[in-house]
Amino acid sequence: MRGSPRSGLRATILSLAVALAVSAPASALHAQGGAAGNQQEAGPWPPASAGLRFGYDQSANGEVLGAQLRIPVLRNGHLEVVPGADVTFVTRLREYGFTADLVYVSGGRQGGFYGGGGIALRNSVYGTDPESARETKTGFGAVIGLKTGGPAGLGTQVEFRWVFLPGVEFDPRAVTVGVNIPLWGRRNGS
Repeated sequence: MRGSPRSGLRATILSLAVALAVSAPASALHAQGGAAGNQQEAGPWPPASAGLRFGYDQSANGEVLGAQLRIPVLRNGHLEVVPGADVTFVTRLREYGFTADLVYVSGGRQGGFYGGGGIALRNSVYGTDPESARETKTGFGAVIGLKTGGPAGLGTQVEFRWVFLPGVEFDPRAVTVGVNIPLWGRRNGS
């Protein structure tokens, strides 16, 4: 019922490459802020943002819909805590995932490439018997992606996420595209 790992990995890599190619020009335009971008580093704390993401889980062969918070840990925006929850829609089954990651964002407040990892929980039916009970397994996750947009406006993201679960024959791998909205408004001079 799960797809071929090779074909799924190829589709994942192709999807990520296309998404990064589409998102990169927006990031480059935003980075041209010059000196104004440097002044933001010393400004007030960047706002946390809430977002939605959607995509495809290559291991489960199902669509993914999720939500997340991006909470800056440092004033310059280089470190964020990113808790999130996802639902994967597999044929006749919904799998629920919860993650809490610590990520490093290369461009800080301006966005850029990011990567990190943390704890992951996955609730699903893991046995092959149709009457198997649902179980929640705890593991760890890794994530890489590209985040665009500044702290005072709408941001986008493209990410690739792996979840590693002990005692499970497959590890969820999802490619998602998301939109993030700051939780408080634009500040003058920031």
